[in-house]
Amino acid sequence: MYIRFVITQIDEDSHQPQGLFVAVAELLRSGTLTPDEHEKLQHERAWFNTNLPSPDRSDIRGRAIFWFRASAYECIQRMWNMGAILRENGYLMEVQKCDHLHNIVYRDEFQVAAFPHLYDGNRTFK
Repeated sequence: MYIRFVITQIDEDSHQPQGLFVAVAELLRSGTLTPDEHEKLQHERAWFNTNLPSPDRSDIRGRAIFWFRASAYECIQRMWNMGAILRENGYLMEVQKCDHLHNIVYRDEFQVAAFPHLYDGNRTFK
């Protein structure tokens, strides 16, 4: 199973709901966070920058979107941590789950990137 954390805004490239990392970056730049919220989001983002592999983006163009593998427990927990701060600041977070993805163009032990496909069968939970 694959899991994706999103907000309700649609991404220009993928035409899918925008991922949490984009929303976190926007919120950090907004200047509206309390110092504690800002520190917590920076801490979580720094953890991902250190611990989540970053593929060569030249191999993954355009509409490919990233999903966590269900076995990436620490990544998923940290996404919930960031989502809580986003929700407290007016963002509506959703969690998408998918049993099978078509068109996977990248994979590592924590995540995959796939182009959206009609038969992916996403289920969204709010």
